[in-house]
Amino acid sequence: MGARSLRFRYHDGASVSEDLLREIWTVRVEMLDLNRSPEEDWRYFSSFVRRDDTAVLAFYDIHGAAQGFFTISYIPVEHGGHKRLLLFSKYFYFRKGFRGHYKTILAPLILVPLSLRRYGLRSLHFVTSAYPQSFVSLSRTAGNVRSLKTDVLLDWEIAALTYFARTFYANDFNEEARLICDQNVVDTAGLPQSEEGRMLAAEYERLNSGWRDGCTLPIIFSVDGRMLANVLSRALRRLLPPSVRAQLVQ
Repeated sequence: MGARSLRFRYHDGASVSEDLLREIWTVRVEMLDLNRSPEEDWRYFSSFVRRDDTAVLAFYDIHGAAQGFFTISYIPVEHGGHKRLLLFSKYFYFRKGFRGHYKTILAPLILVPLSLRRYGLRSLHFVTSAYPQSFVSLSRTAGNVRSLKTDVLLDWEIAALTYFARTFYANDFNEEARLICDQNVVDTAGLPQSEEGRMLAAEYERLNSGWRDGCTLPIIFSVDGRMLANVLSRALRRLLPPSVRAQLVQ
């Protein structure tokens, strides 16, 4: 992969160093139109990442510089007698040259054994609030993304997404609209889209046409055989030469 080689490391939030926090925060703010002052954003960001229930996976280039990261918060829930674990990635940012790297696709798989060891045997489900680019990317990777505005949802999915949005977004969660508002608007420039990607982007616009005003869509997707197969398939495709990948997205 040459200059785009990456390695990653899992850090418990409570033990993240100040230097690493500053480095990954810089990656974040490069891509945002902040709706608060940098000082306020830094205070909120550093406090969130250092939560006891939160961890960060940081990705480093060959020079040891952080080029991207994502956070994970663990949310155990129970509904109808079934125990589940929600994995919330609030922050997910990569500099343009490293987006779509195969290690960024494979890295979340390490959360499966970590979650089972910490919380026992539970079904695993990722939750987050998504803008168009992340909705498209996650839908293609997971293959089973549902949103709080999806036409047909199971009762436990509605309960899980509502609990997640209330817990982490409080007054920013508009329960009637089923959206999380007053959020920073993310730069959505990304990788070339296939026909599937364009259809997913159009579906996002149908569900949440107001995203440019800072409203994001709560979504959930499950760790299952379909997701694992999609993850491995996408990671293998990322190992192909760029010319071959370009032909595959036509």
